[in-house]
Order: sequence, then structure tokens, then C-alpha cells
Amino acid sequence: MSHKAFEWIRCPFCSGRFDPAEISEDFDIWTCGCGRYPVVSSIPVLKRGAVGVRGETIEEVTRLIEAGKFREALLSLTMPPPPDSPDLAPAWMQALPSIKGIRRLRHLSHQRGVDRWREEAAALLTRAGNDATACELLDLYYHRSGLAWNDAYDYFALRFGQPRHLVALSFTTLIDASDAPILDLACGCGHVTRSLAARGRQVIGVDQTFISLYIAKSIIAPGATYVCCLADGPLPFPDHFFSAVFCSDAFHYFSSKASSVLELKRITQEDGTIVLAWMHNKLWRRPYDGEPLNPEGYCALMAETPHRMVADSDVLVRYLQKKGPPLAGPSDVRRLCEAPLLSLVASRRQDIFQDYGSFKEWPHAQGPLGLNPLYRIEERPGAGEDVALRRIFPSDFYIEEHSESREYLPEIVSTRFQTLIDVKNGKRTSEIESLVEQFVVLGMPERYV
Repeated sequence: MSHKAFEWIRCPFCSGRFDPAEISEDFDIWTCGCGRYPVVSSIPVLKRGAVGVRGETIEEVTRLIEAGKFREALLSLTMPPPPDSPDLAPAWMQALPSIKGIRRLRHLSHQRGVDRWREEAAALLTRAGNDATACELLDLYYHRSGLAWNDAYDYFALRFGQPRHLVALSFTTLIDASDAPILDLACGCGHVTRSLAARGRQVIGVDQTFISLYIAKSIIAPGATYVCCLADGPLPFPDHFFSAVFCSDAFHYFSSKASSVLELKRITQEDGTIVLAWMHNKLWRRPYDGEPLNPEGYCALMAETPHRMVADSDVLVRYLQKKGPPLAGPSDVRRLCEAPLLSLVASRRQDIFQDYGSFKEWPHAQGPLGLNPLYRIEERPGAGEDVALRRIFPSDFYIEEHSESREYLPEIVSTRFQTLIDVKNGKRTSEIESLVEQFVVLGMPERYV
């Protein structure tokens, strides 16, 4: 990675340009008027204070790169804490009754297990760019570490078929040809970034969580450029740099929404487009809903810019009909008060505000196809070459959070086993197209599952 690929970047704290040390292709130290910042695996980390998962500071990461300890610098930003004691002790030891001395034995056994766990985790993290899969990395983080959080794993790993992703895909179709780049703000692991990049444009993803960007860069959307910095603070870009700014399923978490919108307007071209998709409505509180506003509050942020706000349920209904979002009519704020989830599009281009027609191709079928991870293959005795694909939701919370998916994901589908082989071999047959239309087969990057 050459610093020339980042000639446009500015320090978010002092607005100064960076002077690279040019240490290596993927690891570097950038200096500006206010400090020094590390570049780790071609991702600039423009933050202050603690940046590592275990509290490592920006200065500590910078010193590791300065000393040529590139692997240690990467692991300082990606290695999660091990599971809590006594989770790594053998199952038989954990099953023993709590008699005197057993607790200490469990703890000692757990500590030996921690060393093995760290070796395995480091090996997985450092081979992410080669043969590790995205779901293996997510499993490490959210199932097998001290950060264990099943809902977060399901949120990321099962993303490609979720209602929130289909709504975001619908809005990506508004982005037309332009020489200027696109910003995917709070891009997470790059699921939407991948679709934006597939439109043949330069895409820059911003997120404050390094491991998410590392997964995006290594596996999910490697063609994009990434910057690790706060998404709702000053952004490291010059004025009028982007033709479009996209932010999906994140804006309701921003604390400084008013200043963030001003920043988005600053970095977007005069005739550019800002898309804030899948925002939570304050009038309908949900788990993990951040700091949402009501429809009037969101619209007030864009008061001086032409905009449309729509209910995501309306966008999803049209997507299932293979149609784009309905943006022709004015925002009906009173009706939107009844919608739990909202999206807003702002632009000075009046041609943006139309009811979009049919997609030429399903947006969720872009790239290599694979079986939706929600489906399990079941053999059917006496059914010959036929197999059953059964939909299995991971938890009651998942069903509640993605209740709309039951409207389009069939509970069970019968297909030929040869069809699954054809999917794996990259073929596109009429049987596969039928599974795509039912969201049983989805476009996913290589090395995803």
C-alpha cells in the first residue's frame, strides 16, 4: 500500500496532511501536526487513547510498528480476550462437584487452555487474508472469546439475507456512475461496502472498530479502502470529496447527529446524495436501538436539503417485488410515526426522488452464490436425488428482531442435490434462480462461510 492511495486523507483532529514514514507496504506510521498514527494491514487508525481490544493505546501500537513488530501490532488491534475461567478447562473437570481444591484445579487447567487458545486465535487472525473465512473470525470473537455475544454473531454472520440488508441493497441501486468516490460510513464488516464496490466505483469504508474493518478488507470487500476512525466525529476527508455517502443501520447510534449531518454535507458534492438507511424510530423502542430520533427529528436534520423519508417496511415490500425504493411522494411524517424503522435520502438532484422500477438483476445475488446460512440440508429417505432445505433461526431474539424474514424465507424447500452442487460450482440454472427468488440462495463473497 502506497501513501499515494491516501493522498486525499486529512487528520480528523488538526486537518493537517500526513507525512508517511514508508516503513513497509502494509504497515506504516503517519505523522501530522498533532501526532503520530499507525497504519495496520493497510488500514490507517486515526484515533486517540485506547484503540486495542484489550486497551492498547495508539502510542503502543505505533511503537510496535516502529520496532518492526508488525504481527504484534496487528494482534494488538484484533486479539480478543480469552474466555472467562473455567470455560477452557476440560468438560469432565467442569462437571466435577465443587469440593475442596477442585476450583483451583479448574482454574489452573483453564490457564493452560488460555495459552493454547491464544496460539490458535493468533494463527487464525494472521491468516485472515489467506484461507480463514469471515464466519470463522466472527465465531472466534462472538462465540469463543471473552467477548462472547451470540446476538452479535448472528447480526454479522447471517447478514446477507436479513431484512435490513435487503433494504440497504435497495438504496444502493440509487448510486449511479461518477468519478468521485462513495463513502460507506460505519461500514462494519463491509457487507454493504461490497455491494457499493460492485458498482465499479471507488468506495471508502469508515468504522471505529478495527476488527470489523480487518474482516472487510481481508475477506468481505477487499476492493475497498478503509479508515479506522470515529464515524460521528470530524471525518478525515476534504470538502466535497464524495459523490454519495451511505450509512446503513448505524445513524441512530450516533450521539452527535446534528454535527454529523453537517460533516456529511461538507464532504458530499453539491449534487451528491446522502442515504441514511434502516434508522430506528424513537416512538418504537427496540433492543439495541442506540439514541434514536422520531421522524420529525431526523427530517429536521436535513431541513435545508431536499429529502425524502420512507418506512423501511415499504422499501422491503417493493424489494420482494424486485423493485427499488418509493421516493416520488413527499414524506408523510404522521404516517412515518407508525413505522418502527425508517430511511432518509437527501439530495439536490430532483431526479433522485422517484419510485424506482424493477431491478435488472436481484441485488442479493451479486457475486458467487451460496446457500443462505439459515438453511440446513436434510436428506429425505425414499426421495431419490431430492433433499430438503430447512430454515432454522438461531434464537427467539433473532426471530423477534428479524420477524419480517418469515414473510419471504420459506420454512422448508425441496430441491435436487445436483442443484446444490451446481451452486457450489458457480452455475446459474433455472432451479438456482428459483432459490435466489426465495432468498434460499444468496450472493456472498468467497471464504465467507
